[in-house]
Amino acid sequence: MTRYTLLRAYAAIGKRTPIPADCGELCNAKCCQGGKDDGMLLLPGEQVFLRHSPGIELRKTREGVRYAVCGGRCNRLLRPFMCRIYPLVMVPDGEECRVIPDPRAKYHCPLLRAQEYLDPDFVAAVKRAGDILMEDPDGRAFLCKLGKEIEEYSRFTGL
Repeated sequence: MTRYTLLRAYAAIGKRTPIPADCGELCNAKCCQGGKDDGMLLLPGEQVFLRHSPGIELRKTREGVRYAVCGGRCNRLLRPFMCRIYPLVMVPDGEECRVIPDPRAKYHCPLLRAQEYLDPDFVAAVKRAGDILMEDPDGRAFLCKLGKEIEEYSRFTGL
């Protein structure tokens, strides 16, 4: 994915967050807690932006999937894109993307049990960022693969 696309997607989100407060106070920052192997997927090429981020370790699975693992605290300005949009996820819908609650976050994020509190500006920003990613061939391929994984996860779990 081009650097320009990544920067545009980051800019679309900006400093927006799911609610106009620190949502981590609702759940004791569960989304930032996990095991030493828990992490967030990286967009294609995103590792270049994060390679010098303190507290973030970049990893790759045997299949070549890149992800970031943190110790529970990071510089919010240097966090991965998928952390920026949590607890939402983008899935392809024709030439655009659709923003949905990430079913993998359902049991971690209390905001998904009270979605009416999600900031509509945040949701709209995630949509804009997803549409930007869809314009890039690598971004589109990433979102198509992610969309299939989300669909399979939802079918398997019933969420």
